[in-house]
Amino acid sequence: MARHQNKNSKKSGVRKRRVILCALFIFLLSAGIVGKSEAFLKAKTDSSKNALLLSKVSCEVTEKFDGITKSNVNVTNTGDTEAFIRVRLATYRVNDAGQHIGGTAMIPDFTPGANWVKSGEYYYYTLPVAAGEQPAEDLIERITLTESYGDADGGKQVVEVMAEAIQSAPLEASESSWGVSISPGSAAACEHGGGVGK
Repeated sequence: MARHQNKNSKKSGVRKRRVILCALFIFLLSAGIVGKSEAFLKAKTDSSKNALLLSKVSCEVTEKFDGITKSNVNVTNTGDTEAFIRVRLATYRVNDAGQHIGGTAMIPDFTPGANWVKSGEYYYYTLPVAAGEQPAEDLIERITLTESYGDADGGKQVVEVMAEAIQSAPLEASESSWGVSISPGSAAACEHGGGVGK
């Protein structure tokens, strides 16, 4: 009987060793596979670097001025995306030293070029202007400033041309920032408001 138990315990011990060795083999095999998979994933899943390029919107006034006459007043889109352009004109008097003085000054009458529309205090070019380009027509072809006022305030006239640009797409950009809905031949104040220039 003791011999039979001894034989069974030997078989049982051999089985346990086989099970342990088998389990160890499976563990090592799976660890190797996982390690290789992890290495593969590390080698193949480098984070991609997406470069987000932001558009630049800017503009610059161009004009000719001989000291008394302004001509060919226009605006160049100096940004890198298509834009709408608007211009505000301001006038005042200065003395010989160029200092602001009192007295009234009025913008000389002129007819805006094609596709320029006045809305509020601004003149809007109602077609998108491509990067590096300017409106096909000048805002002002020619105006003559007052060289010398004969009243008590005296001085001479200055007309400043101030321009702004905004991306033309989406159309909501001009509505939310400028408060104006722009379409060919039209610049209408939006009812919901939104920015300056209504």
